[in-house]
Amino acid sequence: METIDCEAIRHENEALIRAHGGEICDWLPSPDLDVRPRTAEATARRALVLNAMLQIAFGAPVSVIKQWIVDNGLDGELAPSERAILEKSGESLTEQDQTNLYWYIEALWALAWAMGKVAELPFDRSVGSELASLLPNLQKNEDGSDFLKQATLRPRPELFRMLDLYYRVHWWTRTARLHGEQSGGVSLDIVMERRKSLEWLLNDVGDWDDVELST
Repeated sequence: METIDCEAIRHENEALIRAHGGEICDWLPSPDLDVRPRTAEATARRALVLNAMLQIAFGAPVSVIKQWIVDNGLDGELAPSERAILEKSGESLTEQDQTNLYWYIEALWALAWAMGKVAELPFDRSVGSELASLLPNLQKNEDGSDFLKQATLRPRPELFRMLDLYYRVHWWTRTARLHGEQSGGVSLDIVMERRKSLEWLLNDVGDWDDVELST
């Protein structure tokens, strides 16, 4: 297994955060290394679910998305919260349901980076316009077979480095919000959703709904 120097990564990430005007926490530990990451296939399957559920926020009928997920053999990947949404009609979706689904775009962007489909994942930039082209087009009823066949993951040290960065940026932006301060245009909500994907990816134990995001 590749060597990961947690201290070196921490110092590099802290320097990057300071360069963006952020604050760091001296006692914040590094993410846990004693866990096993997900496979490329599991990551691709989660990305397909995120993409499908995201389409509901963009106006796709719930019934169509539910059927696409079943047809692509992804119903076993659904988290309880996602199953609950797929049991609703479009009219019964709450504003919070829609908001939660919309934020899937950030989680999906992080997985696209982890799979090597986008080059960078800077915490101060929004989702790239190319995201839709990287995944099946559900309006055209494209299936997920090609996406799954092409599934790859970046090396674990790269994934760990990015998780460590987003963990520390999450602390900064959350602390800033709690104190009523600005975080230099870096969004806590965006950072949190991307960190969730990275935390899920680097620990194959637990459900999507139960990812630990404490700081």
